[in-house]
Amino acid sequence: MNNKYNFKEELKRDWYLFLLILIMVISSLVVYSRLPEQVPSHWNIEGEADSYAGRFQGAFMAPLLSLGLLFLLIFLPLIDPRKDNYPKFASSYRAIKTILIIFFTGIHYITLAAALGYQLDIGKFVTFFVAVLFIVMGNYMPKVRHNYFLGIRVPWTLASERVWKKTHRFGGKLFVIAGIIILLSVFLSALIRFWLVMICTMGTAIASTIYSYLIYRQED
Repeated sequence: MNNKYNFKEELKRDWYLFLLILIMVISSLVVYSRLPEQVPSHWNIEGEADSYAGRFQGAFMAPLLSLGLLFLLIFLPLIDPRKDNYPKFASSYRAIKTILIIFFTGIHYITLAAALGYQLDIGKFVTFFVAVLFIVMGNYMPKVRHNYFLGIRVPWTLASERVWKKTHRFGGKLFVIAGIIILLSVFLSALIRFWLVMICTMGTAIASTIYSYLIYRQED
């Protein structure tokens, strides 16, 4: 196995993600003339648009953000002091990049659909996307090796590879459980759904942080 992270090779391997972003741009160009001058950019708890962006921003913001995020994720390993660890979890890292771009793609298309006048329950769609993101991230998290940019990066995981591994196994399970709870919440009211997402997100982060500290203390 090549233990060196190769920026150019990663660009080639992620061709399908660039293609997905290109399809997003083409989709926006196809419907651009039909979009209103103001495109919804944010929705409240009830799924009602409460903030708007200009037509160009609404049509192309998600593809541009996706492109920027993808380049960032490909570039960051180059400046990571532990960059030699990335080839050790290359497939997992690519899967995480993929689900993040798919997440933005989903948001992009429901934004376009809402702007075109389609009646969608935006809250349920976004909740579904968040749930899938949690579940996929949770499945791959235990495979993420020690690094400074991706994962549960708190002082105790960064200080010890053993703590990192244990915390990511624990955190991965929490992410999957949280994702399942969030997924089931699509059948509940908007308010309950919102609070469940908040509680699951904060609870997972806090529990993982506390766990990493306790494991670190055991090493003393």
